[in-house]
Order: sequence, then C-alpha cells, then structure tokens
Amino acid sequence: MRVATIGTGITNRFIEALKMTKGASLEAVFSRTPERAKTFAAKQGVKKFYSDIDKMLQDPDIDTIYIASPNSLHFEHSKKALQAGKNVINEKPFTSTLQETKKLFDLAQTQNRFIFEAITTIHLPNYQIIKDNLPRCGNIKMLTLNFSQLPLRYFTYMAGKQVNVFDPAFSGGALYDINVYNIHFTLGLFGRPKAYKYYPNIGKTGIDTSGILIFVYDGFIANLIATKDSVSDYVFYVQGDKGVIKISGSSLGGCKNVDLFLYEGANHPGGVVKLDGFSMDEKYTSIGIEQKQHMSYEVEAFAGIIKNNDFAAYEKLKKQTLDVMEILYNCRIDAGIKFSSDELSK
Repeated sequence: MRVATIGTGITNRFIEALKMTKGASLEAVFSRTPERAKTFAAKQGVKKFYSDIDKMLQDPDIDTIYIASPNSLHFEHSKKALQAGKNVINEKPFTSTLQETKKLFDLAQTQNRFIFEAITTIHLPNYQIIKDNLPRCGNIKMLTLNFSQLPLRYFTYMAGKQVNVFDPAFSGGALYDINVYNIHFTLGLFGRPKAYKYYPNIGKTGIDTSGILIFVYDGFIANLIATKDSVSDYVFYVQGDKGVIKISGSSLGGCKNVDLFLYEGANHPGGVVKLDGFSMDEKYTSIGIEQKQHMSYEVEAFAGIIKNNDFAAYEKLKKQTLDVMEILYNCRIDAGIKFSSDELSK
C-alpha cells in the first residue's frame, strides 16, 4: 500500500501509523500551497510533494489516497481518486450525504478499487475484547456514550468568526464530527437499532453544537451524547443485568481502558452484591490490553484487504459505513440541519 495524503486534519497521526505498518509506505503529500507541501514533505522524510491534486493522482508510484480534507470535500476528493484508479482511505464522516456515500461505493466497484472509512474504533483489540465480554453482562439494558469536548475553536465561533466544524458550508456539527464514533461503536456491537432520533442543540449558524442521539433496541436503549460546546470526562458504559463494561481514558476512537464489573457476591439475596452507585470504581477489573498507536490497527486492516483482495472483510466494513451514513443523514435531515452541499448531491 503506497500512500499519498490529502488534507491536514489528523494526517500526522495517520502517517505515524502508516510507518508502523508492514507493507505500507508514504510516497507523497499534497497541499494547495506549494511551500507548505514542500515543508510538510521534508518534515515527514518524503521526496514527493504536490500542490496540484490531478498531477498527484497521475503518479504511478501511488496506489492509495488518504483523505483528511474538510468534511465537505470528502466526496469530491474521493471521487477524483477513484476515477484515477486509486484506492481510498476516507476520514470520517465518510461524506455529507447518504447519496454521496452510495455513489462512491458504486464508483469503487466500477473501478475495481477499495474505499474505506477511517474509523479506528471497530479495528481496536480492546473493541474486540468488549464484544467478547458482552455475554458476561447478561441482558443489556442501557448504553451511555458520552464524547464531549470543548475546543478553543468554539470560542472563535462564538466571537462570530468562521470555523469549519461549525459551518454548514463545511458539513460541520457535533453529530458528524464526533457522534459518528458513538454510532460506529454501537452498531458494531449490536447492529442497527429498530428506531432512532436525534435531539440537537442548534447554534447560530444552524449547525448542531451538541446533541443526544437515542437508539432503541429490543430490550434496551442507547444514549449517544456528543458535544463541541461543553466538556465532560470520556466515560462510556454498557450496562447489563449481570455486569457493566466501562470504557475510559480516551474517546471511543481509542478505547484505552476497558473495565468489567460483575454483580456477584454473597452479601445480598440472590448472591448479588448490594450496590449504592458510589463505590463501584474499586470493584471494576481491567480486561483491556495496552494497545499500540490506535490508528495503526485500521491501517493494518486496510493494507491487508488491499493486498489479499479480501472482499469479504471489505463488504463487512462497507455495510457498516452505509448503515452509519444512513443514520447520520436521516438524523440530520429530521433535525432540520442543512449543509450547503445537500442540493448538489441529489
């Protein structure tokens, strides 16, 4: 997998992961500004740099394009790369609309190429550990996923200045920017909910600065919270009638700490410990492992699929991206959140 990068969103961490992956290499970088492209290439120890995206896509030494440009450009850049015969690794959110997502997957199939959503969560070893330990929690009753952050850009936005993540022209908002992690986490464990609805706090540009997404499953409810206007610890709970899994220490994109608490003991009728809700921390047992740099696992997965033409693994990832994008798009439209690209994508 010989990669070139577009955009600077989280490119440094991706490049670090790329360098850790056997059979993967960074061949070139792109920036619209020639001097910036040259400087970034030198920093990464890469000989090739481009300020013309079309010239970069003609480079025969490149077979895969990593896209971390603003959300609103994901579709355009992915389409160009696929049309040039390249594989694509596209940062979340995959596109601005569901129709754009379907078009890209159709184009990838026509071109006999792969296109992936760069979502780390579902590739992490600790995520698999969570999945493996779900039966120990008994019947699942509640999920609480809280991914809340307060970036400095929020105050820039509140001062009346343009900020991509709060701008409908750049497909911004808390739902698309970070609640997408909560959605991937939940769908990867439990599949599609039977019902869902998004309750946003709408900012002055018409974009959601925070919100709660409710998933309804048979027997339990998931509360998916994401904010870009207030802050909380990153703590996530999967609650069952026999135990609880707690994920903490990072966002769900990292799943750094995974702890399990089982309701077992002899000091309560039925052999269950009496819980007061305030002393549970000391009762948790760590079941997670110390992971490598979190983006390295997705890079390894993508490189393996490309190398082995593993269409079974690819179709599984494709289905999850389609399901997530359908939920993102329907929730956004139902909440009255409009992007500038909506009419163009029809």
